[in-house]
Amino acid sequence: MLKQEMLLNANGFTLVEIIAVMVILGVLAAVAVPRYVDLEENARQKCIETVVSEINAREILTWADYKISTSGFVSDASIFDKINYNLDPGYVWQPGDPTLTGGIINFKGESFTLSRWASSHLKSAVWRLK
Repeated sequence: MLKQEMLLNANGFTLVEIIAVMVILGVLAAVAVPRYVDLEENARQKCIETVVSEINAREILTWADYKISTSGFVSDASIFDKINYNLDPGYVWQPGDPTLTGGIINFKGESFTLSRWASSHLKSAVWRLK
């Protein structure tokens, strides 16, 4: 009689409940893992885009300084030479010839090539990822 009472009062999960939980966990893992894997690449891309925005802001400020100075806009090369190239220690910016290329940014062992459209007396130069 003791065995029958134990079986009747048995508490626990049924096989169906355990399988349902496993299916739910599998679906969650299938959705979450690809997002996590892409997270680092997306973060790296956003970091580079942020640095390009920073470089564009520096270009605009340097161009504006020339525009309001007594000499005014002189040349694109003079503006290119005056830009502050010191970025965060994690980035290395190797500016190229302003007439040929915008240069290369190195970030965590990866190189990104930039292109640059020259400034004029009407607008500042624009930097973009190639």
